[in-house]
This record gives sequence, structure tokens and C-alpha cells, in this order.
Amino acid sequence: MQEDGEGVVGDGQEGDVDRDGGTVVVGEGPAGAGRTVFPVFTAHAAATRGYDTRTDTLTVAERAGSAVVEELVVTNEGVRPVLVLEGELLEGGQQHRVAARSALVAPDTSVVLPVRCVEQGRWSGGRAHVRAGRRAPVTVRSAQGQAEVWRRVARYGAGATGSLPETVGRREARAAALVAGLRPLPFQNGVLIGIGGQPVLLEVFDSPRTLADVWDALLQAVALDAVTAPAIPTPGRRARRFTGRVAAIDTVRGIDESGTVHEQGESHHARVTTLRWRDRAVHTSAVSVRHELVTA
Repeated sequence: MQEDGEGVVGDGQEGDVDRDGGTVVVGEGPAGAGRTVFPVFTAHAAATRGYDTRTDTLTVAERAGSAVVEELVVTNEGVRPVLVLEGELLEGGQQHRVAARSALVAPDTSVVLPVRCVEQGRWSGGRAHVRAGRRAPVTVRSAQGQAEVWRRVARYGAGATGSLPETVGRREARAAALVAGLRPLPFQNGVLIGIGGQPVLLEVFDSPRTLADVWDALLQAVALDAVTAPAIPTPGRRARRFTGRVAAIDTVRGIDESGTVHEQGESHHARVTTLRWRDRAVHTSAVSVRHELVTA
């Protein structure tokens, strides 16, 4: 992990297996203020991926006729599948939303995306939403149920409409400084974040290119929580132990209306979700259910 002028925590060591049965390696993690960032590598990282992340061919809108708080319609008018990530902020429409799970939208296809509201005080406006490349903090992403989402959004401060993009704005400059200079390493396709001395979030992609595409938004979102956390580095042994516990979780498989496979599972250590496409794990996200950001 490239960084400037910060301590490095942990020694690189092989962990357990990933969701495709390959070896996971958790590398050394640079620590600064309240966060530690560990690079993650898997044996099944793909050289080519076959989908896009940021593209003008994808539109996001309220449901036609009567808008629904927990649903948006995502349409791909392009010729390649497009990945929408769990935790992505979808701004505009009747109210700002956050994607409740990852989705891979096939070409010339519309799917209903489950979402949660992150703007309690507004229900007016147009139909269209903007993908601005921002993601919600793990505190909000890990909330169970809409009422809990609103409660956690309020932690960041008051606003005219209870809008997450507005309330986190007060922390954005400090958050950006906390992760400035950090870049993924060659061949790195995942990252494990520790906040306040404990692992809190693991995200692994099937391609290093995908991690590079979402890197800035992912780290900025994590830093929004880290700016108020104790300045305690997360030890490498805890990072590797968390990765092993995630790998051991049994998951239940389901298929959505587009034919995309989703897997999810939970233990008393972590909650994990995986999006599969072409029989490979495109995106795996795991959050520690014991971290104070999740339990508070």
C-alpha cells in the first residue's frame, strides 16, 4: 500500500480461502489517525472483467407511476453490463437513496434495485437520480432497517432535510486528508479497513481494475467515520483473523429477477454478502457486527 509518512502495521501473511476457493493474502497496512488500511490479494483476481463501473449508459430513476421509498429502477442502455455497488449513494429524485445491495445490470435491461432512504425530510422533486461516485459510510451501510438508517444518518449532524450528503459535508475535508496519498498496489483487488484498533470492513472485487475505479469513494466513505475514532492502529493479526472468520461463514444463495446470484450469511463476528456473475465472485463485502460503529 503506497503511503507517505505513516506507520505500517502487520506483516503480510496468507489467510484462508476466498469465495472462489483461492488463497487470500492480507498485506501490510499503513496506519494513520484512526484508520488502518490493509491491502488484500486473492488468487482469482481477473485480468479482464467484462463489465463497467462508471458509464453514461446507466440511468437510475424512481418507479413509474408511484415512487417507492425502498425501490429504484436502474436501466442499462449500453452494450456491456454495469456494476452498481452496495453502499453507493444515488442522489436526487424524490429523496437521496443508498443501494442496499450490489447489482450487475445487463445490457438493454431494467432492474428494480433495493435501496434505503438517506434523506428523511424530503419527498419531492424529479424522477432521475445521479450517480456521483460517492458511497455511504460503513455506519450507515451496516444499519438494519430504514429507521436505523435514519438514526445513524443523524449522527453526522442536523440538516434541513436530514440528507446524508449534506450532513457528512462537515467532515469531508478532514476525511480526505486522512486518506490522502493512499493508492492500491499492483494486482491488489481488495481492502480491509480497521478503525479505532479493530477491523470493520472488508471489500474484495474480482478485478484490480474495479478496486481502482471505486478506491477514492470507498476510502473517503470509511474516513468519514475514522475522523472521530481513537487514533489506535489495527494490528495485522486482527485483520488476518477477521478475514479467516469471514471465509468460514456459511452463506445462503438467491437469484434476483435479472438472474444475478447473491449470497449472504452472518456469524457472531461478521455479516457477508457476495454478488456472483459468470460463476465468480464479483464483489464481496463483509462488515464486523462487533465493531462499535455497527453496534452503537
